[in-house]
Amino acid sequence: MDKEAIIRYKFYLCRNFLDKLLNEGLITEAQRRRIEKAVIKRLAEV
Repeated sequence: MDKEAIIRYKFYLCRNFLDKLLNEGLITEAQRRRIEKAVIKRLAEV
């Protein structure tokens, strides 16, 4: 597997997890966007 595919897969898993938290009411939409941006930034550094 190439590095880009691994990063995309990690982001896909993260989005699914954030969607689950949002649907359960554990986080707000604003928190979800903020976490998503942080994850993108972190994955871009690796």
